[in-house]
Amino acid sequence: MRNLSLLACVMLAAPALAQSSKPVRDFPVVDVGGTAVETVVPDRADITLGVFAEKPTAAEATAALARQSTGLAQEIEAAGIARKDVKTASVDLSPVYSEAREPKTQIVRQALTGFRASTQLVVTTANVEQVGDLLAKLLSTHANQLEGVAFRVSDRAEREDALLGRAVANAQKRARLLAEGAAMKLGDLVEIDAGQSAPMAYASPKAARGMATEAAASVAVRPGEERLEAHVRTLWRLLPK
Repeated sequence: MRNLSLLACVMLAAPALAQSSKPVRDFPVVDVGGTAVETVVPDRADITLGVFAEKPTAAEATAALARQSTGLAQEIEAAGIARKDVKTASVDLSPVYSEAREPKTQIVRQALTGFRASTQLVVTTANVEQVGDLLAKLLSTHANQLEGVAFRVSDRAEREDALLGRAVANAQKRARLLAEGAAMKLGDLVEIDAGQSAPMAYASPKAARGMATEAAASVAVRPGEERLEAHVRTLWRLLPK
């Protein structure tokens, strides 16, 4: 009975093994990878900056924030940035506490001292070379907090599509060279697998994060370059000459 059970297990496992095996081909093939690379300068900058106000009451903090954020919006518009390129990322109102430690008991007690109202905006500009000047202007007027700057390529998808085509052409060229080296000629494409492109680069001036308004004039921000890549894996049929 034990031998029969073992035989049954082997017979049941055989179809699964057959399904997981690679397809059997009755013709020679060549497996070749292709790559295409492009270096581009980002043409968009997303600036995340904020406004905050601290006042004794929630109403006063909210009113002060409304005045500052309205002034910031007007300043952004005066810089030539359209309303569609300005997005509110967050709005917050929170209490502010002070802490004091009692000398005898060493117990830390909190006392409500006011309220902090804040908002964050994401400003998109195509003038990537002048981001530093724009930051200096906005931080010297109504904005009082800088969260970061992200550079990106606006037509990234179109560029990646073009790179995929170039990667296939690169694979075909390499496959043809291999076929010629083997005294054969290149046949049809049997399989193709597209790999992933490199992730979008994120540029954020760490030294500028949360900087004070007084330091705004020292901001130096450059978009740099971004490397886009496309990779494919191809399988070609080989034919006799």
